[in-house]
Amino acid sequence: MATKSSKIVRPTLPSILALTVRCWCLIVCSISLSAAYRNPYFRRSPNILFFMVDDMGWRDLSLHGSNQILTPNLDRMAYQSVVLQSYYSEAICTPARTALLTGVYPSKLGMHGMPLYNSEDRGIPLTERLLPSYLKELGYATHLVGKWHVGMSKKEYLPTSRGYDSHYGMRGGFIDYYTYNKVETWPNGRLLFGLDLFNNDKPQEEEQRYIVDALTDRAVNVIRRHNSSSPLFLHITHNAPHAGNGGGALQPPLYSSIKHRHIANSDRRLYAEIVSHIDQSFGEVVRALSENGMLEDTIIIFASDNGAPTTGEFSNWGINLPFRGKKNTPWEGAVRVPAFIWHSSFTPTVWNGIMHITDWLPTLLAAAGGKVDKKIDGVNQWESIIRNSNSQRNEVLIAVEDSSRNIYGAYRSGDYKIVIGNVTGVSNDYYGEEFLAIKGKEPEYLPSLRSCVVSRIFDRMGIYRQKEDILAMRRAATIKAQGPFTNVTLCIPTLTRGCLYNVREDPGERNDLWQRENSIATRLINRLRELWAMQLRRGPPALSAASDPANFNYIWVPWIKSNCTTEATTSDYSNKNTISYISLDDGKRTEVKNLTLSAVVNCEGTTILKNFFCILRSVF
Repeated sequence: MATKSSKIVRPTLPSILALTVRCWCLIVCSISLSAAYRNPYFRRSPNILFFMVDDMGWRDLSLHGSNQILTPNLDRMAYQSVVLQSYYSEAICTPARTALLTGVYPSKLGMHGMPLYNSEDRGIPLTERLLPSYLKELGYATHLVGKWHVGMSKKEYLPTSRGYDSHYGMRGGFIDYYTYNKVETWPNGRLLFGLDLFNNDKPQEEEQRYIVDALTDRAVNVIRRHNSSSPLFLHITHNAPHAGNGGGALQPPLYSSIKHRHIANSDRRLYAEIVSHIDQSFGEVVRALSENGMLEDTIIIFASDNGAPTTGEFSNWGINLPFRGKKNTPWEGAVRVPAFIWHSSFTPTVWNGIMHITDWLPTLLAAAGGKVDKKIDGVNQWESIIRNSNSQRNEVLIAVEDSSRNIYGAYRSGDYKIVIGNVTGVSNDYYGEEFLAIKGKEPEYLPSLRSCVVSRIFDRMGIYRQKEDILAMRRAATIKAQGPFTNVTLCIPTLTRGCLYNVREDPGERNDLWQRENSIATRLINRLRELWAMQLRRGPPALSAASDPANFNYIWVPWIKSNCTTEATTSDYSNKNTISYISLDDGKRTEVKNLTLSAVVNCEGTTILKNFFCILRSVF
């Protein structure tokens, strides 16, 4: 039986056009839905500028009430921001940067305690995913300008291997501001020195600018060259005002007159020049964002990595008053640092919620429309910040130190903070009052605000603040001293008796509540004991003679060329009892007991001094 042939229907031009329109509509809708999923807070993913300074004290930002060193650009931005009044960082460089990039307490990664040597074979474990890697997944261009200091012994540790598209800056802890050299002295007296300034992998042997200017210029160029089709994460980490090498601890800009004549102490005056230059750097970066049409869509964070080392090793004459202590101590002066966050949509306020440096990773990912894919110590504070509501955090592990010299822990829960352990040799007092001396008249504050770069930018944007509002916000951001700083009887903790403070009422840590609030002290000790047991103990520093820059034309470069390294990753710790490290004396490899494992907190068969929390059972 014959069958009818099938009729072929050929598409007409109108039907093709209709189909094309439908396809484009579907694509546009898909993109819109995808963008909405990625970023529930903004029309598009915001740019992020994280501006971190090194070793700047609380008293060194004029926002906090002092007219001795004026920081008008930073202050003017802060008056449109959410000022983080109870923001905690780590007590020293490497741990602070580890916490920021991983969202994990450094003690859990073996990155706590003393900062990295350039010649040390250690870094943030390669098992850890870092903030720029998360942001790249969300489509961000990621750039680091400045200090790294979380691993440089092999290329796998370097910024461009950990999520940054580019890095211009130093890989180690500090450099000379003019020669860009790092001089390193080992515990046995051996001296190593060489260039530590790179453009990605290229040593910057021809660079001649003041380091603050070189970093600022690079940051401005990154902004100007940015393709606006993708959001930008620009991480600026100045090495200033950290002291330089021993031969030039304070290095203000050359070829300009030294100002701040009202500051009586000469060293503090030189320090003020460096801080002023940082403030100018901030203004130039904000100017670049504005001129490139990016400012309104940018989240800007300013923070110091830790408190200032007012006196002693690597002192820079920064001041943390009215807080007690200084850099690398468990006291507020080391860990409670100036910080604020800005976006054009924010309502300015001084936020008193507790925040820790580990919180930036989940908080910024939330702002960008992403989330963390594993459990970390940082918590998402985004909603709390933008709504001026209660903090999502009620506790902070402030410090864990378990070295041959000192064993102590510090922890805050709610309004209360406990410090317990051996702090012999640690700076436990108040420092820098004598550096506040003024000769003549202090500079006027409000005129400096009106004339600064950031104010002029805000004027063009139609963003204004009344004088009364500015002064009210400054008062809210100022913590006044509760008494004199000299001849004060202060609690000094021991292995068996700690110090307890209500740091909301007593931020200067003057009034010990150990005996009066016995039940609170017990609760805090129990929680601190749990956190202490989670630490990954560091063991001896793996300093390598092979790292000597003299072997590489006096340039600090990675000296381990393959993946076969001495690093024990997180998964290795449960399977090994020894690790390999480099002797300080002869460079030979030696097998030593693995001290990276944290001892279990029980008192049966343990060494009491190394696990001092066992002693606390008899205290209460």
